[in-house]
Amino acid sequence: MYPLICLILTLAASSPNPEITGTIVDYNGKLVSGVPISVVALYANQTVEKTQSGSDGSFHFSDLAPGSYGLEARTESGCAYSDPIRVDVGFTTAVHLRLIKGLCQQAISLGRPAR
Repeated sequence: MYPLICLILTLAASSPNPEITGTIVDYNGKLVSGVPISVVALYANQTVEKTQSGSDGSFHFSDLAPGSYGLEARTESGCAYSDPIRVDVGFTTAVHLRLIKGLCQQAISLGRPAR
């Protein structure tokens, strides 16, 4: 039994860390660049990584710890929130965000439903 446990631990340690990748669009469905996007660890309600969308509206977060996260994007004219995202070792989760018009007051939190 002990060798099996060591093998499982070795495989988990050699697997790539969880990743979140995706795109962001505006209210009309057009890809947008330069939008600040944050990854929020839901267990701590704390931002763990930030980036900006690329020229093609894409974004990528890597080396995340396994767990539950949410994405938050904000511009002067709108915002976007993801549903809770569960990430695990060796998996990449693809997310598509759409900006909502208007001023967004609330940040992501564990108890608040995603918009």
